[in-house]
Amino acid sequence: MSDDRLRARFDAFDADKNGKIDAAEFEKLLDKLGFGYSDKQARAAFESIDVNGSGAIDFDEFLAWWSAI
Repeated sequence: MSDDRLRARFDAFDADKNGKIDAAEFEKLLDKLGFGYSDKQARAAFESIDVNGSGAIDFDEFLAWWSAI
């Protein structure tokens, strides 16, 4: 998938359009993709993707994660 298409996908899940995906937006993303994670699993996944520990997933973190799944 091209970076432009990934950016569009990222932007679609960034509901508040602040350039980051927060934990609530990430949980909706997981649901939409059909992952079926528990709250604990979703939190753990979020924390592992948020490598800089900012409390949100930026596009570079999203890109790295998406490329790995």
